[in-house]
Amino acid sequence: MKPLLVGHEDPKTALVAREIEAISDVDIVGWANRHTAPPSYAEDAAYVQLARCNPRNAVNLAKAQGLLRSLIARCFPDFNDKSDEAKEIARKLFLRRIRTYLDGELEPFQVCRMVSPIEDRYDFPDWLGDLYNGCDWMDENATREQASHLRWMIEQILAKNAESQPFGSE
Repeated sequence: MKPLLVGHEDPKTALVAREIEAISDVDIVGWANRHTAPPSYAEDAAYVQLARCNPRNAVNLAKAQGLLRSLIARCFPDFNDKSDEAKEIARKLFLRRIRTYLDGELEPFQVCRMVSPIEDRYDFPDWLGDLYNGCDWMDENATREQASHLRWMIEQILAKNAESQPFGSE
């Protein structure tokens, strides 16, 4: 599966992706390892720790999201992860992520676990469509066959949001 974050994204995007559960702490570390930091934060202690983190070390990995938050607090002090800017970042990430479901790269639960964090953080945005109801009974064992309705729902969301760009494009 292709990573959602390929490395060129800024730390704010990585944080929003983690907050909406589009990525995991392992993915944060992967992003930091692929990312070429600009001079404004290349030497920041939190960024350096992230870039050096061993993704197989559970203790260090558990610190990834906190390190990313520390980096943002110091280098982007005006950023609020519940702001309109963050909401737009979340929308783009969500649409990019659900597009990969159509390509067969995600399981139903990987789509559905994003719904509640997005609803809670961004006050039930209309770009989520009716996924809350479509994901109501999903658990981590749900198969694509059991969740055949998700494909149709995702196609509707992408059409409504006029997202016809191929995966990975901005």
